[in-house]
Amino acid sequence: MNTSSILESYEEIKSRQKDIPEDYRMLPFLIGTEVDIPPEERFRQEQGISEDAPLWAVHTEVKRFRTSRAIKVHIFRDGDFFFAENETLLVCGTGDSAWDAVEELELHIIHFYKYYKELPSDRVIGEAKRLKGLYENLLIEEQ
Repeated sequence: MNTSSILESYEEIKSRQKDIPEDYRMLPFLIGTEVDIPPEERFRQEQGISEDAPLWAVHTEVKRFRTSRAIKVHIFRDGDFFFAENETLLVCGTGDSAWDAVEELELHIIHFYKYYKELPSDRVIGEAKRLKGLYENLLIEEQ
């Protein structure tokens, strides 16, 4: 590759950079397994953030559960509040920070896990039947 083609490539890159919005930022690439990435690094508390993150464990102050598969959590900010939601499980958490919203979401997931686990199968129909099946197989209690 000669010097003129390098300079042409450089000029082309510079001209393309003008088309990138000023507020654009690249999300970090995931290396290794999701569980190795600290959750605090996954959530940025900037205005208008919208991001999906996996949740591999949920917990309360006294109990911890692993998930049988990752729970996709959609995190976004609206005004002063952050929201963390999972549309499949029909749960949402809110908070002053993204981390607070995820912690509240975890509490809701554990609540519905216990609720559907205790609910007899003959007492559910429709959407409740689907949710009962999802929640029953979702969490694995750790000792």
